[in-house]
Amino acid sequence: MGKYGKSKKKYCIFARLKNVKMAIEYKSSILMPRSRKTRARYRVAVIGSGSWATAIVKIISVNLEHIHWWVRKEEVAESIIKYGHNPKYLSSVFINPEDVKVSTDIRTTVSRADYVIIVTPSAYLHKTLEPLKRSQLSKKKIILAVKGIVPETMQLISDYMQSQFKVPLNQLSIISGPSHAEEIAQEKFTFLTAASTNAELAETVAKFFTTRYCRTSVSSDVMGAELAIVLKNIYALGAGIYSGLGYGDNFIAAYVANCVKEMKYFVSQVYPNENRHISDSVYLGDLLVTAYSTFSRNRLFGIMIGHGLSVRVSLMELRMVSEGYTACRCVHEINKKIGADIPIVETIYGILYENNNVSSEMKRIAEHFV
Repeated sequence: MGKYGKSKKKYCIFARLKNVKMAIEYKSSILMPRSRKTRARYRVAVIGSGSWATAIVKIISVNLEHIHWWVRKEEVAESIIKYGHNPKYLSSVFINPEDVKVSTDIRTTVSRADYVIIVTPSAYLHKTLEPLKRSQLSKKKIILAVKGIVPETMQLISDYMQSQFKVPLNQLSIISGPSHAEEIAQEKFTFLTAASTNAELAETVAKFFTTRYCRTSVSSDVMGAELAIVLKNIYALGAGIYSGLGYGDNFIAAYVANCVKEMKYFVSQVYPNENRHISDSVYLGDLLVTAYSTFSRNRLFGIMIGHGLSVRVSLMELRMVSEGYTACRCVHEINKKIGADIPIVETIYGILYENNNVSSEMKRIAEHFV
């Protein structure tokens, strides 16, 4: 064997050893959570027990020492405390009950925290927070991970928190981005955005949500990002309808492009912001993943409607909350005051709430796409 053969053999052995070392380090990073000494000592509460709430608890437990988790059902709380798993959602995710204190008492959970992460579906938010007095939330830092509009008041969640609980805008933050809970459970790399008018709060929230598999950036566009979240669920529902009707990927790509234009126009009409870039992941990225992913509840709901099921039956079959369904009615009501030209949203509203013909209505607006 020549000198080059020996050199190549040594290189191969070194490469194998290096790969083994990397594999051991990677495995250790998964199996060995950060010690208490390296975790921040912020006191944080999580309100909600669905898949996104479970994913959030998984993320922040890497970085935070004091986490209090409110769940609605006693049997869910008992399962998490006894076995370390949410039996209803993302049951493969392990939650260490020594690190995360679980309770069904929302008042107690909130009282033990300085930061409150709200992850309840918007359709149930008003009822969930009903037991809380205004004074119990007004002094807290509120992190909104809710995707929708409060149907009882027709308000964005941030507006609702300000009016109902007198939480100042500079104590509010939202966490969003293209982030299906199922992928976070598998620790697939994810981009998130923490938005707040309070730069210090946004940075703090970003630290909570930054892990080996989550990269979190900051933004000041709270209202724009929040409204974009609402709209993307409606547009994803429409993408599902088109898919259910038999339209292909080529057409749906054009549909989504037109949704982006409508989103940009409507958000700028409601909350003008010259520094907003609709191509950022918190806007466009979230729309794309919700419109195309097999994990998307809104897309699945739309597919069932496209296949010919009624709205009522589709909701029953879904067995989960479709934020796009409620959001569509809320945006329709909001737009009565604004009068913006949003034909995609209004067409989907007509199908969901006015029993308009699915095939002919979706075909009609498609003729105006570019």
